[in-house]
Order: sequence, then C-alpha cells, then structure tokens
Amino acid sequence: MSSGNLSLTERWVSTLAGFGLILGAAVRGSVLRRLTFAAGGATLLSRGLVGYCGMKAAVVGDADSLGEGMHEQWQRMRSQAGAGAAAIDTLEGLQLVEMQELASGTAQLARVLDRMERSIGHNDLQTQIHSYATQLHSREQDLERIITSRGESARRHPDQAMRTLVEETRKMAHVADPAVRDAALVDSLQRIIHYQIAAEGSAAAHAKALGRDEDAARIGDWVDRDKAVDASLTELAKALLNPRAAGRSRMGVSATATATGVGARL
Repeated sequence: MSSGNLSLTERWVSTLAGFGLILGAAVRGSVLRRLTFAAGGATLLSRGLVGYCGMKAAVVGDADSLGEGMHEQWQRMRSQAGAGAAAIDTLEGLQLVEMQELASGTAQLARVLDRMERSIGHNDLQTQIHSYATQLHSREQDLERIITSRGESARRHPDQAMRTLVEETRKMAHVADPAVRDAALVDSLQRIIHYQIAAEGSAAAHAKALGRDEDAARIGDWVDRDKAVDASLTELAKALLNPRAAGRSRMGVSATATATGVGARL
C-alpha cells in the first residue's frame, strides 16, 4: 500500500487531535455532543493512523467525491486492523483470501476505468475502456456471490497492491500532457491487467486443486478475457496511440527549436 496523502506532521496532529476529541466525549455533556466528539475523534484518529485523508483526496481530485474518499480512508483503517489476524494455514483459507482480494481489486479497477473514460481522447480506446469496465462490474457481482455463498464477506481483505497501482494510474492521468495521455493511460492499464491476470491465475489454480471446478472455470474465463483485452490494447497502442504521441512530441521539439533559432537571430 502507498504511504497515503498526509505528511508525518499532519499524521501526528490528526492522531493527537483524535485522541483529544475521544477523551472529550467521555466528559459530561449532552448525548449529541458526546457522539459528535466521538465520531470526529475516530475520524481524525483513523486519518492519522493510516496516513490518508478522504477529505483531502476529494479536494485535490484523487477521489471523485467526499464519500469515496472517506470510504477509502476507512478501508485502510480496516485493513490495518486486520493485520494481526490469524495466519492462513489451509489452501481453503488461502483461496478464500485470494478471492476476497480479487473482489477488491476488480472493484478498484472498475472504478478507475469509469474515471479514465473522461480523460480519453481517442474514440476506439474509449470504447474498449467502457466495454472492459462493464465486464469488471459484472465480475465484481459474481465474486461477491461466490464469496457470500461460503458465508464470508467479500470485503474482508482489501487488495493493497491494486490500490497502489490504481493511485499511480490516477497520478498519470493528472500529470500526462493531453498529447500523450492516451498512450500513458494504456501503459498504466496494461500493468494493472498483468497483475490482475496473475491474481486470477492463482485463484483459479487453487480453486481447481480444491475441487471447485465451476469457480476455477469461471475465473479461467476471466483470465482469457483479460489477455484478450491486453492484446487489443497493445494493437491499438502500436497502430494509433504511440505513433500519434510520437508525432506530437516531434512537432513540439521542432516548434521549440524553431523558436530558439528565431530568438538567436533576433
């Protein structure tokens, strides 16, 4: 998981302020006052402990809304709280965790694809991204059904590696110039897809070993679909996106060189 979006000073201030509000909730006062202090203290405490602020993420554009930012903040808190959980000692337990992380990763990837559509300039790429996001939303529902059928929560184990990859993709969308943004986003997305294929492959292999043939076949189908999406993105990048980005880059260099030459003559 990435270090978050708060400095060390901000984390310390949040942690101390959180403790202060929680202590304030213990003193006399109205029920509403005590609940307000407790809620505010818990939010600040989680902010300091995980080094991530949902409100700050929403303000700077790392999250689409305050609700999404706060959800991410509490997910990080839950993830840290579960760090001391019992060790995985069976293949059944390992496969369950893999499925839970796969559900988390699939949901995160689907959300970032929904956002990527707004930044894409090429129609063919936009169509591919939209189609892939639709597939992922369907998979997310399938994974939740599979996991809940075992009496478990699909949200028990957030995928922290996917979280980092998604954050890097968001950053790329913000920093890349429009001339090269489509090529940059495909590059970032293919890194994520390769990670996703590896996670799905492990989950499918372990499901097969456990005799969960239906689950193994379904996940294996997702692997094939992801490989097809990856290949399609490669072809689009080679045929259109990379040449277009390279052409615009050469035009920019040429314009700069011309301007420099004119300036020298003047």
